[in-house]
Amino acid sequence: MRVILPFFATAAMMPPLPALAAALAAFQTALADPQRTQRRILADILAANCDTLYGRWHGFARIGCYEDFARAVPVAAYEDLRPLIERTAAGARGLLTAEAVVCFEETGGSTGGAKPVPYTESLYAAFRRAVLPWLADLRRRRPQAFAGRLFFIVSPAARERTHTEGGIPLGSGSDLDYFGTETAAALAPRTLFLPELLAAQSAQEWQFACAKLLLGAPDLSFVSLWSPTMLLLFLHTMQTRQDELLPHIADPRRRTALARALSRDIPDTRAIWPQLDTVSCWTSHTAAAPAAALQKRLPHVFVEGKGLLATEFAGSISFSLPERPSENGGGRFSDGLLPLLAVNSHFYEFHGAEGIVPVWQTRAGEDYRLIVTTQGGLYRYDTGDHVRVHALRGGVPQIEFVGRGGLSSDLCGEKLNEAFVRAAMEKVSPDLPEAALLQGVQADPPYYRLLCAGRALAQNPAWAARLDDALGGNPQYAYARRTGQLAALRLHFCADPQAYAAGFFRAEQRFAVRKIPLLLPPVAEGGEAV
Repeated sequence: MRVILPFFATAAMMPPLPALAAALAAFQTALADPQRTQRRILADILAANCDTLYGRWHGFARIGCYEDFARAVPVAAYEDLRPLIERTAAGARGLLTAEAVVCFEETGGSTGGAKPVPYTESLYAAFRRAVLPWLADLRRRRPQAFAGRLFFIVSPAARERTHTEGGIPLGSGSDLDYFGTETAAALAPRTLFLPELLAAQSAQEWQFACAKLLLGAPDLSFVSLWSPTMLLLFLHTMQTRQDELLPHIADPRRRTALARALSRDIPDTRAIWPQLDTVSCWTSHTAAAPAAALQKRLPHVFVEGKGLLATEFAGSISFSLPERPSENGGGRFSDGLLPLLAVNSHFYEFHGAEGIVPVWQTRAGEDYRLIVTTQGGLYRYDTGDHVRVHALRGGVPQIEFVGRGGLSSDLCGEKLNEAFVRAAMEKVSPDLPEAALLQGVQADPPYYRLLCAGRALAQNPAWAARLDDALGGNPQYAYARRTGQLAALRLHFCADPQAYAAGFFRAEQRFAVRKIPLLLPPVAEGGEAV
């Protein structure tokens, strides 16, 4: 999922934002009665799509309540829905949604690498019901974040394809669609943008353009991006390419101050951005380590977790809560650091030890796998995302993302799974899955290494390049490589990869494996194979 496409203008005072106030009020109303909210969302989705092919298959018109829905509609993985999604991409209508699909966004995590996700106008509206309350609450909690310039990360413009075979756009015409017309227009005058961000054709060019833009903004006050590795990458580019960057700074006093700040072993970020108040990014699971590194680089800045936001759905938002006891007897609410379920966006179910339950039957302290039904045609969609319900607020879960289901690896949003890794290895050589294992390494920047049983394989860089290219069939992996968030794949000799993997899993008691997988959980740099 991409973030909004910014525009550049002067940093005038931000006008009132009625859409934010309305969205905040609606969200607060939904929090007061989550069961009613959730049942209404489900009823609306089913009524709107009862005449679709999928709706007729599963009798949407005869479903009168959640309990009927749970009996009539099976839980579905992406691969279960892929045939209908691909037919939709080819131009067919009325298969999953009665509403027209306005675009597709691609994400990773499937056996095939790329998962095209259909977007309708109703799905965009559902995203706004999460994003706008978050923005309104953030503005209320941290007004200084909106006192200067804003930077919402821009995805590289280049795509291998711009449309599906049926002529449907890949990506929206503008990422501003996530915010809505009114809010986008209000934010535009304070948001940083350079034409080079759209024109850049390589990762290096794009990184340079972003670094130049940020260095030229002493009044930067807010940054929103997905992976914290991205901002770490910009800081690295600023420091290593300062001789090229600084001549672009017109103000000689600013140029001198930047030269002094960047000359230090660790850049003086307070001198670079004295007004920077807040950075919003992923902070949980595999993003925790780079987020901690980013916080060290920005000691004067509040780093806020982005919550569970995915291409397919809005899961949770960071939201402040009035201090009140938990209904389950534990914890108090005051800081809003644990994201709150975006309860009025989609219909959610939670698969835990006692089976599948709706939002209003979740329990604090339990771990679940998240299942969502969206306005984009994903019904009882098994996200594979595992969450922990830390507490309940009026029946609404405060959730933390704790990992992906199955055997997967996610350093920067790429969500590689074992089936896809096997297919990528087999593209390089049919025998490669029997001779090597893949493992992520949390470094700066992170990378993947192929643990090879043979020295000849481990010493042949062509193998690494070919597998790196094959893994690029996952669009998020390819994106992370293009932007420099992921370094190139490396080869590493390992006398006995299977023994190494067995030892690793024995050390990680949460894994109960009988067969050694091809894809190992990530390790910190220095966790060398034996």
